[in-house]
Amino acid sequence: QFGVTHREVDPGVLGKMLARIRRFMPAALELNAIRIWTGFRAATPDNLPYIGPVPDQPGVFAATGHEGLGITEAPGTARLIGDMILGRRSSIPPEPYLPARLHPAASR
Repeated sequence: QFGVTHREVDPGVLGKMLARIRRFMPAALELNAIRIWTGFRAATPDNLPYIGPVPDQPGVFAATGHEGLGITEAPGTARLIGDMILGRRSSIPPEPYLPARLHPAASR
């Protein structure tokens, strides 16, 4: 569910999730649900994470905005931001992920 700012559970989305559970793990539907909740996923306007120095904040680095793929993208993020912090050239091109890319007025 994208583009929402409310915290209410969407019954339609929940229904789709339960249908998938029924298909792949039918026994899970026999469990009692204690609560149902939603959370926000940090995403950037261009759907690429912010990885690198924060504009106008010397010594501050960001690694955020992975929009639910943080665990999947963690090894590459760690390599890239580690190389940046240590001043090493990375095997991963940093330009697509630099926080300054969406803030043209910021110093780079």
